[in-house]
Amino acid sequence: MTTQLDTTVLIAGAGPAGSVCGYLLHRAGVPCIVIDHATFPRDKICGGGLTPKAWRLLDELLPGVSYDYNAVTRVRLDIDGHRGCEFDAAVPIRITQRRQLDYQLLTFYLQTGGAFLKDGLQTVEERRDGTIAVQTKQGRTITCRYLVGADGSNSMVRRYLTGRRDTGILAMEQYVEQRGDNSIDVELSNKYEVGGYFFRFPNRQHDVVGYGDVRTTRDKFRRVLSDKGYPDGKVRGAYIYLSNDYPLNDHILLIGDAGGFANRTTCEGLYDAFTTARNAMLAITTGRPFSEVNRHIFRKMKREVLVTKVFFSRPALFVLRQMCRCPRLVKACFDYKMQHE
Repeated sequence: MTTQLDTTVLIAGAGPAGSVCGYLLHRAGVPCIVIDHATFPRDKICGGGLTPKAWRLLDELLPGVSYDYNAVTRVRLDIDGHRGCEFDAAVPIRITQRRQLDYQLLTFYLQTGGAFLKDGLQTVEERRDGTIAVQTKQGRTITCRYLVGADGSNSMVRRYLTGRRDTGILAMEQYVEQRGDNSIDVELSNKYEVGGYFFRFPNRQHDVVGYGDVRTTRDKFRRVLSDKGYPDGKVRGAYIYLSNDYPLNDHILLIGDAGGFANRTTCEGLYDAFTTARNAMLAITTGRPFSEVNRHIFRKMKREVLVTKVFFSRPALFVLRQMCRCPRLVKACFDYKMQHE
């Protein structure tokens, strides 16, 4: 095993953000290594919904990439236990299984000649000469000019920047038997805590049902599923970090979930994972600060904090309930949001 390595960019994490960033850097001719301790394919909690804006951006960034998905257009919205409205989205949402999607994106990066190490970060040191030295769990020393944290919500790279272990909203999900109904179900309700939601996404193998709010617990998750007639099963949970309250560093960049880049209202993370991966590549190849290149995403995150507070308030749910009397209006709003930021 080579214990001393040198590269321009080291990317911690081989999920969608890390693999996309690695591919873009490799295509631009920038030496980079992606490192991850997991054996792929590996499970990852996520409903797996690729909105039209997300899968179009992915197709643009990784031309020719292929992955398995179930195309869904039918959407049902439930407000406070009463069926709100049902409609067909203008453009399909692609429901993927993250175990396979992440593996296929990493495979695409590797097939283009990208470098990968199965290893994990142990320590990070910024040196006086401007390089960054990383010690890995398998005893390697890797020096780089840029360190990109794409290592998820429990990011070790972010922990180095902040000196603390962060948490976020606990999201929980479970695989259940397919209902034979190729539609997406979403429920919002005042009976849930602030930011509370329930969803059912159908992929090709099974349905994924999920729940989350600001105070999610395993028992609460089971109660919600039991109320909806779902049997007990293997529950999976993960924290979604929804904050950008860390010091920005021109040579240590955080992207995807590691940087808290998930929609504050919907918790959709794949679109922002692809966007911040591209922006990290642009910052590195142009020498511009990531804070500048990614400025519009930081601003979007701040706006979404306010939008979330309003969206999940009782008055907003009342308004949404009234809007559901006109499914065409809800459909128009939904279609716009799925395709635009």
